[in-house]
Amino acid sequence: MTRAAVLAPGYGGTAEQPILRTLVKRLASYGIASHAVTFRTRGKRPSREYATELDDLRAARDVLRAEHDRIALIGRSFGGRMCAFLAALEPPDALAILGHPISPPDRPRPADEEALQGMRCPTLVVQGERDELGPLAVLQRIALVNPLIDLVVVEGAGHDFGAKESLAIDQVARWLDATLR
Repeated sequence: MTRAAVLAPGYGGTAEQPILRTLVKRLASYGIASHAVTFRTRGKRPSREYATELDDLRAARDVLRAEHDRIALIGRSFGGRMCAFLAALEPPDALAILGHPISPPDRPRPADEEALQGMRCPTLVVQGERDELGPLAVLQRIALVNPLIDLVVVEGAGHDFGAKESLAIDQVARWLDATLR
């Protein structure tokens, strides 16, 4: 059985985003291949209903699916939102989100909450304890309703994880290794 993951960057990021490059190496140590994407809308406003971003993820997923048995979607921040939207429509074997910006201050995102709450695949959300864009109360409420969601809180970290980034990456890699078996 072969395993692979599509990696999606945070807003404005590319396939070369440092957290994604580190994640590629960490996943490889578990025998999980990966393909990081750069959204075609990078540097512009997201496309209407995120159609372009979802197509970018589908294309990368389909390339991996041609050669691998088990496929995960992994997204950092905005990329996590996009992966969650695609996973809600077309469930992968697993979904992991690093820092879900599910409810920025004064900007609730009901579509994000609905997508995550209705998730039908094993899902990991690694969230900084002090992530101002993704309040733990919102994520904890959703995780209580959906038993497929594992929520890991990185103590002392904000949205960017900072010095705790390697801990967040290790959580995702270990979880995927176990989940994609």
